[in-house]
Amino acid sequence: MDGASSAAIEVLVQNLINLFKDEYSLLRGLDKDAQQLQRTLETIQAYLNDAEKKSITQDSAKIWLRDLESVAFDADNVLDELSYHLLHKKVKKMKTPKGKDKVLSCFSPFNGIMRRRNMAHTIKQINTTFESMKKTATELGLESMVVSAPDVVAHTSIETNSLSIDPIFVGRDHDVTKLVHMLTQIQEDRIFSMVAIVGMGGMGKTTLTRKVFNHESLKARFGSLIWVHVSQTFDPIGLFNKIYSTLTSNTGDRVEIKEVILNRLKEVLKSKTYILVLDDVWNEDVQMWEDFINSMSGVTSTTGNGILITTRSEKVASIVNPFHIHHLNGLSDEECWSIIKVKTFDEKGEVPSGFEMIGRKIAKICKGLPLAANVVGGVLHGKSKEKWCIINEKWLSDAEGGENISKILKLSFDHLSSSSLKKCFTFCSVFPKGREIRKEELIELWMAEGFLQPSQRDEMESVGDMFFNVLLQNSLLQIQMSDAYGNVESCVMHDLVHDLASNILSNNSDGNTRIRYMFLQEESSPIPEKKTKHLRTLFLHGETSGMKFSDFKCLHNLTLSGHNYKELPNSVRELIHLRNLNITTKDIVNLPEWIGELHHLQTLRAKIWKLEKLPSTLKYLINLRHLYVSRIELPAEIGRLTNLQTLPHFTVGEEKGYQIEELGSLKNLKGSLVIHNLEMVRDKEEALKANMFQKPNLLDLAFEWDEGREDERNDESVLEGLQPHANLKKLRIIGFQGKRFPTWSEKMEVEDGPQGSWVPLDNLIEIRLVWCPEIEEVPRLEHLPNLKSLSLDGLDKVRSINTVFNHLTSLEIKELDRLECLPEWLFLNNQNLSYVTISSCPVLRGLPDGLDTLHSLKGLCIMYCENLKSIGNPSGRSRGILRELNITECGELMELPRQMLESWAPTVEDLKLEGLGRLKNLPTLMDCLAKSSTRLTYLRILGVPKLMAASSASIESWDLSSLRTLEIDVSVEWSSEASVGIAETVEGMLQGCCNSLVGLVLKGVENWEWLPKSIENLTVLSWLRMENIGAEELPQWLWNLPFLASFGLYSCHKLKRVDVSKNITKLEALYVSIRDCPELSIDSEWRNRNQRVYITVHDQPL
Repeated sequence: MDGASSAAIEVLVQNLINLFKDEYSLLRGLDKDAQQLQRTLETIQAYLNDAEKKSITQDSAKIWLRDLESVAFDADNVLDELSYHLLHKKVKKMKTPKGKDKVLSCFSPFNGIMRRRNMAHTIKQINTTFESMKKTATELGLESMVVSAPDVVAHTSIETNSLSIDPIFVGRDHDVTKLVHMLTQIQEDRIFSMVAIVGMGGMGKTTLTRKVFNHESLKARFGSLIWVHVSQTFDPIGLFNKIYSTLTSNTGDRVEIKEVILNRLKEVLKSKTYILVLDDVWNEDVQMWEDFINSMSGVTSTTGNGILITTRSEKVASIVNPFHIHHLNGLSDEECWSIIKVKTFDEKGEVPSGFEMIGRKIAKICKGLPLAANVVGGVLHGKSKEKWCIINEKWLSDAEGGENISKILKLSFDHLSSSSLKKCFTFCSVFPKGREIRKEELIELWMAEGFLQPSQRDEMESVGDMFFNVLLQNSLLQIQMSDAYGNVESCVMHDLVHDLASNILSNNSDGNTRIRYMFLQEESSPIPEKKTKHLRTLFLHGETSGMKFSDFKCLHNLTLSGHNYKELPNSVRELIHLRNLNITTKDIVNLPEWIGELHHLQTLRAKIWKLEKLPSTLKYLINLRHLYVSRIELPAEIGRLTNLQTLPHFTVGEEKGYQIEELGSLKNLKGSLVIHNLEMVRDKEEALKANMFQKPNLLDLAFEWDEGREDERNDESVLEGLQPHANLKKLRIIGFQGKRFPTWSEKMEVEDGPQGSWVPLDNLIEIRLVWCPEIEEVPRLEHLPNLKSLSLDGLDKVRSINTVFNHLTSLEIKELDRLECLPEWLFLNNQNLSYVTISSCPVLRGLPDGLDTLHSLKGLCIMYCENLKSIGNPSGRSRGILRELNITECGELMELPRQMLESWAPTVEDLKLEGLGRLKNLPTLMDCLAKSSTRLTYLRILGVPKLMAASSASIESWDLSSLRTLEIDVSVEWSSEASVGIAETVEGMLQGCCNSLVGLVLKGVENWEWLPKSIENLTVLSWLRMENIGAEELPQWLWNLPFLASFGLYSCHKLKRVDVSKNITKLEALYVSIRDCPELSIDSEWRNRNQRVYITVHDQPL
């Protein structure tokens, strides 16, 4: 049984015990019953913890435990309500005697007396109920059932071997090649090198490993090949016995003495090289692993051996310290379909008519999991089309093989170390399948549910972060999105893992079990009261008219999203247990003052587009830990919220309660903070009141001055007083108008404590200096070993960059009006650069050499550098992985070096060349692309001469089958003699992408009286824009394009007619935008006849 009592009860009880002494007046008459309730809770907790470890099959015991769980939740609610009133009393003391901030409350003295009586009655009732249950349990012998029940035995995985034949091996050839190469090239000077293959259950780790293990290259490289299946129990002596048996074919009795078996192994391994596979490793005990490895080192007499492990856990992989971790990703839908086809129709079998479409839908459900594709393929074999449709809609029943998939996936769940962690996992099933889950929001939901118990060392959020990472490491969650530095921002749950989590929840419930979590896309019908009163988490997306939130008496998490909210429903006011309120809408202008009564609230997210004001009572949310709002004015005295950890923005005001000193008491702030309107701070002394140096967990800071100010500037003094903690990772300084940075930001060092020693900000990974127009020197950066990203933007007086930096991955230089040159070492010293942007530097004449030596460069953007003549000389050792190249409005640039182009062409996906009027070698670029470019998806060539000079042969040979967007301008250097060449070039390019092109911009064919005929063959074209075309009317075939949805006509001075044929009825809708086409007229009859055509002229609807 999965223990389901609230993980937060023990903490809550202990907190209340501590409060009883101080708040005795509130509890007068309740103290004895409250102490009895405390003992009740401790007993409940013990029962449930014991039950969780047992395999209980008797229905009577299961019902008893379910009732115990209900009592635990009821007790939790009572204690939580008691805690709420203690908090309410505390808040009342905070309010001023004048009552300026007084809020109408539903807790009058009379109500308080009544509630105390009701609470006393409820506590007595819970105690009576438990005593009755205990008596019943004794009579039926239920307690002894739990005590004597056997321990839960995890499903054991099937023993694997190296000899089984895998008849279907799809989509892993590249993985085999990569792993074989690694293992055959391992270092000869080490005893052994290790590689780990990591992937969720059913991903095909064993199948892949078997293919690698039996590869001829490995057989030639290693003298002995050893395969050992490890599974959940990591038994070193057992492993040594298995290795010995494999090497000698001796299957005799197991040797239990370590010394004996190691001596035997040493003898049999003498002078032998080997590759050892340890399949399905779960061990996370570092000492046990090290002991195993040290023993293997002792019995190995050769060097250059290999160990290959497979595991589901990232943590296991890191413990074994491999030189490479190979992450096994899911197969494509096409590869899953190919497995299903072979399993269902045999290898060369034809797919009967009507089956393929359903089969492909079933392949999508597999979500890349080979295990699922194999199982479902076997089930589909010989089944009717109707049965296929049922499986597509309902997936597999347990009897059909669904249970086999669940058992394999459930091993990862069973391996989780605590009941709280298991609850966090199963909670994730409340989200719809495939939904992206934001990491921070998920942790806050867990926290509100009480799943995260703090310790002396770790607070709730830290525990949540650890839990999240464990679920990721065990492939129970999958990374969806990470930031530029690899920090996970969101996750997703594999559909089949989602089924597992849902099944675990449902297996612990029946028709009488109370529903605790609910996710509703729309409120189609009222939720029955028997459900509302027990819900603890509610996600509501859409209409809520008439819903009374006061019916949701136990709600801890409430998420509201939709466009129908004009105000926050008043009934939310009565949700006294609420910890987490998340509102996403657009039309709410103000949040109500009664928000301040939600004393338990830990997290408030208000993603409200029109929100203008927060309530003045926000300062009474004394348990608030996370406040997520856009940049709006905070209410006065935000500094009272001393538990606050998340505060994205703070705007400094003039009046008391709005000044920067409010930040001084917020010592627990974490993550990122932008401080706006720093011109409102008088001097260093006032800035020091923010205590920025005493906020060690505030890792991302932005200091911002308003650019429209005209008063006296004291920026240097203020910034000096805002010295951050040495832990800082990201620093942005925006609108600073001092002539030089203060010492800490000029040297990127901070003064540490009373001794006055200076500590470098060596945790900095990102620095952005934006619009600092008076600064002449860039700060010193050479001593920052972790600096990865540097942005210099709007430093008008900087002529050169004199500091050194050596480890950058991203560099942005923008609007440096006086920058004459970049340092010669720039590219040579920063070989890890992935993204380089140089923009709006009008006097910059050239880039330093070495641009093509940046082997990690993925994006290069050079824009609006009108005097740039050179991007540097090629090095002759290019080996690029460039994906995006954008060179725009650099009118003096004459050449793109051929060697650089040849290096970049094979990998470039996005190429934009625009406004390069003096570029001479565009044909060279086209030839390079034609020879080796296969990945290009976006191509823009506007305002660049010599497009027509590209040879027709190279255009015809160019593989443009991936191109989705094409923008070309053929007007540069137009002549009648060149028109034929241009036409051939354009036609050739369009023919090369006829099955992939989605968007087309064609500009500058005003001397043509026709459109390129190849447009007619663009089968998936969705949007088309034409500028300066010379045709007087558009051809009828244009309206035959089946997916055309958007069509633009700009500056077509000769165009007189647009007549959409009857074929427009095939299109769902067509949006036509017309600008500067003076001769064009569209009669009203045509408009009335074509209801699916929506026309705007100069952005005005026609």
